[in-house]
Amino acid sequence: MENKLDSGKLESLKHGQTLLTQFRKVSNGFIEVELAEVKDARGPSAAFIFNKSDSRFSRNSARRAWQNGQPSDLEEALGVDLTDKADWTINDSGDEVLIANILNPRLAFEGKQYPMRVQVVETIEPTDWQAANIEKAAKRKGKDGEFVMHKGNFIFSNSTITFTKPVDVYLEADTVAIPVKAGDPSSMLVNVESGEIYD
Repeated sequence: MENKLDSGKLESLKHGQTLLTQFRKVSNGFIEVELAEVKDARGPSAAFIFNKSDSRFSRNSARRAWQNGQPSDLEEALGVDLTDKADWTINDSGDEVLIANILNPRLAFEGKQYPMRVQVVETIEPTDWQAANIEKAAKRKGKDGEFVMHKGNFIFSNSTITFTKPVDVYLEADTVAIPVKAGDPSSMLVNVESGEIYD
């Protein structure tokens, strides 16, 4: 197994590929691993296709997952030098990070190798932190858009690193009534996730 630093870029990551983007030093001597994977759960993005010549629109919106670990265990499993001799830098948030950009990372454990993947599970049951931080944690339509609901409940998206094929779970968004034209009381139902219009 060889996990090669700087073998990939987030901007060119394609569906089915993963990228170990960075390691970050966190409290109590732990190091956090960040993994990204492009998920095409709902097909290609119309926003990107119709605006591909505009650099503000991204082909992919890679999902991220994080996991803390002991430095020596991470080094053994991933074959990456995480000692102070490595090329650690300080990011804009003041955190000490090692930029990795390892394309399709693999982990070694008990003589076997495993691919690292991101698994996404949406739920209406928040963690304690999510419940206390609805504004930041609940799913939205776009960065600062309206909340996306499922059967009238907030949706929370939890991602984890897995070493098998991910079993992603996405909840169906509620439909919302949108006026046909300003001042017209008639309306149609639109699924805010898919854009599908119902009579």
